[in-house]
Amino acid sequence: MLIDPIDLKLIRQLELLGSVSLADFVSKFHIATEEVLLRIRNFEETGFINGYGVKMFIPAILGGKWYRGCIFAQAADPVTPEKTIPYLEEVIYNHTYPRGVSPDISLLFYTQDLKNSYQTATKLPGIKYCELYKVGEYSIDTPRILLRNDWAAISTLFKGKLTYTRIHRLLNETETENDVRLAQLIWHKKNRSGIISVYPNFNWGVIQNFAHVHFSLASRMRVKELRKYITTSGLTGTITSRFKKRFLQVEFDIWGFSDLQTIIQALSLPRRLSLEGCSYAHQNIIYDEWLQRFISGEKK
Repeated sequence: MLIDPIDLKLIRQLELLGSVSLADFVSKFHIATEEVLLRIRNFEETGFINGYGVKMFIPAILGGKWYRGCIFAQAADPVTPEKTIPYLEEVIYNHTYPRGVSPDISLLFYTQDLKNSYQTATKLPGIKYCELYKVGEYSIDTPRILLRNDWAAISTLFKGKLTYTRIHRLLNETETENDVRLAQLIWHKKNRSGIISVYPNFNWGVIQNFAHVHFSLASRMRVKELRKYITTSGLTGTITSRFKKRFLQVEFDIWGFSDLQTIIQALSLPRRLSLEGCSYAHQNIIYDEWLQRFISGEKK
């Protein structure tokens, strides 16, 4: 599958919010609503979007003190974190080169005990090394109570195959009482009181002319100095984090081999900068099997 910059903007919106504000998108890029939906349908038909998963803001449902955590890990073998980590939300599988320099897998999840979650991750079969980061903190005094009909409505999202056409209708063209209830429960820009959201699974390997690459750099530059060097070199990379306390992760959007050559050459010039490896996303998978079991228990 080949994509263009408008496709990439769509992908980033879906990745960040799970849905697209069609009015904003049409106004900004001067394309018809039908074309936006057609582009997303093309993502589905080519297998780039490989289904959809449901997320729930579990801290609001259960109440109390919660954290949203992210684990970056180096894995030696295939890993099945969904069997061990409760409230697992999303897993990102990366291709890395060489192994051991960049994270092979990233896990997003909710927890009430960050330390225990880290210890659990270190014991996962296949995990050789991992780091945990807190990306959110929540304190909910009064849990939100959902009615039995609310739980029943959410459970319908797991029946049949979800498509973006179905999601779009839920958010914009509700017809049945069940759809109205779901529209009130789904979080989006115009409904920030929503408790659930629907996100696509991405199979990045389908795209042939674009890659989002994280380069791992060993640097004796200060972060501020490196950021200035990247900007003055005419690049648009973003410094995101460190891995193993040594390797700075700098991410770039790459459109073809020429882009890749330009970036590698620029990163290889300074003596105080060493390009040690790279990684790029292979798959993003939303994990909601535990959520289906959770909902089944709440419906009883």
